[in-house]
Amino acid sequence: MAATGKHACVVASAGAYTLPPIIDGQIVPIDPTGRVTISNELASLPKLQHAFEQFGQQHGIPVGSINQLQVVLDELASNVIKYAWSDGGVHELSVSFGISAGAITLEFTDDGAAFNPLDAPPPPPLQPGERPLPGGVGLHMVRQLVDGMAYARIGATNRITITKRLN
Repeated sequence: MAATGKHACVVASAGAYTLPPIIDGQIVPIDPTGRVTISNELASLPKLQHAFEQFGQQHGIPVGSINQLQVVLDELASNVIKYAWSDGGVHELSVSFGISAGAITLEFTDDGAAFNPLDAPPPPPLQPGERPLPGGVGLHMVRQLVDGMAYARIGATNRITITKRLN
């Protein structure tokens, strides 16, 4: 896998995700790794959003970083749901998130058609007064919001790893 600039390969954490337990109104600390699996339906996106928001709050991730990574989660997960499977069947998308060494890592895993988002070209520059056409802007936006992005095809599985430094 070729990687240039800020889009380098990183190792991501994986684990079982559960909502943090609350005792006497206080969140009880859990393993700083999360994983959520959703079905290939756009209606499943709120489950992913909620899980990440809870993870971010539990680990004190700055609100600005949570908001930026929510955009990344929405964009990548919706792209996988819309385009990864052509058979019309039921499939799953798993997203792991972990925090370490001042950075957060998101890892998207699916068994859809091979697609390397790093190969997607940037959108063409707009002329003055020109409005962008729908499509083709989301992956470019994701690249602007993160510090690292890597792709691997392992067997029949796509793995996209995103890293964002926490400032």
